[in-house]
Amino acid sequence: MKVLIAGCGFVGERAADQLHAAGHEVIGLTHSPESAARLAAAKPWRVESCDISARDAVAALAAKLDATSLDAFIHCASSSRGGAEMYQSVYVNGMRHLVAAFPQAFALYTSSTSVYPQINGETVDETSFADPDRDTGRLLREAENIALNSGGAVGRLAGIYGPGRSFVLKNLLEGKAAIEGNNGQGRLLNQIHADDAANALVHLITQRLGGIFNIVDDAQMTQRQCLERLCMTFGVKLPPEREPDPNRKRGWSHKRVSNTKLHATGWNPRHASYFVALRDDPELASSILNLVHTCGEAPLPRQPNIVLIGLMGSGKTTVGRIVAQMIGFQFVDTDAMIVETAGKTIPAIFASEGESGFRLRESAALRSLLGKRGCVIATGGGIITQPRNPPILRHLGYIVWLDADPERLARRTAMNSNRPLLAGEEDPKAKLERLLTERKPLYKSLADLRIQTAELTPQETAYGVMESARVFFAKMKR
Repeated sequence: MKVLIAGCGFVGERAADQLHAAGHEVIGLTHSPESAARLAAAKPWRVESCDISARDAVAALAAKLDATSLDAFIHCASSSRGGAEMYQSVYVNGMRHLVAAFPQAFALYTSSTSVYPQINGETVDETSFADPDRDTGRLLREAENIALNSGGAVGRLAGIYGPGRSFVLKNLLEGKAAIEGNNGQGRLLNQIHADDAANALVHLITQRLGGIFNIVDDAQMTQRQCLERLCMTFGVKLPPEREPDPNRKRGWSHKRVSNTKLHATGWNPRHASYFVALRDDPELASSILNLVHTCGEAPLPRQPNIVLIGLMGSGKTTVGRIVAQMIGFQFVDTDAMIVETAGKTIPAIFASEGESGFRLRESAALRSLLGKRGCVIATGGGIITQPRNPPILRHLGYIVWLDADPERLARRTAMNSNRPLLAGEEDPKAKLERLLTERKPLYKSLADLRIQTAELTPQETAYGVMESARVFFAKMKR
């Protein structure tokens, strides 16, 4: 198929990637030449710029692309958070221009479940009343009808989240969240992971499924249900209740959106619920924690755990066990967690899955510790090398870097056959020196405290860890 995607944003770019990976010819559209140039430099599929709100621009594009050769197009351009005027320009006019310029192509318009105005918690499907009283909602419906009247399809997307975007979690961590109305339960949340949203659009296009389809995951829940679970996971207080905001851009609604019709076509979400995605998406929780840490208006919440980092052989396991015994904490070793879950040794994992496979397992083990409190956590030496891990490490607790010189580390690890990174022809001491050079800036940027262990016994190191952590958490309580 030859498919045009008008709007290569959070979902459109993913849809283009999936179509290209499946062997289809993809042309991605962006609004400006500058954004088209940036995207073209990063993608293997073709990128063009076009203002779809301008009829002449779309007509010129159709001539350039040979309109008759196009099999389908997806309109998923953004209004850039504009109001009714932008909705008219981008959604209604843009859809009208695309249908006129590519009359033979199957049209898919990405709309929103906000067109359902129900407020009493009822379940809605594609046959339910969808006649919103706001101008923006009415314009969405007008754009939908243009697609439907051309024999195409409409995908009504629920609230989209994914790496770098989760308003529910970000607002909670920044102290901005609230439970809105519904007798203290809050409105029902209908969400969809961006990858699943893109996959649904690809499914509709490649199967040429006409009509309206709700694109939402399998687990709608109230704000209270969602926030209570998130509060347990991230160690923050439940936000307050407040009255619904009548000035929300698309209005306040309270309904359960059904995806039964889409399921019946053979589509299934990879992330059946938001909490499945938090567990399985390697980037989701990490990216939001990083956003809060770097750009948030409130400090990143830190959990009452002690996290030990440092090169292999630096004493993390030995010291960690002593600290845990001293203060009555649970001791956790991420390498041991990986071995238990995989059912095979670390060298066996490296042999069958490579280092990349091991790092994925390592990140999954780290994510599974979200919600843990009262632990001393000994981590693998290379855990800090994956960009997704430091935000979670930082959130998990007080971080201590156990530092030792490579010569001492080489002696400590000489008789240990469970170190696949030290296997091979390179001298272990030279390799440890190289690893330390590479990782030292990462350890330094992440650690709350650095302890040089060369002249200390494990007991002395453990006492230093314990006392510094006690002072740190005492200050946090003030």
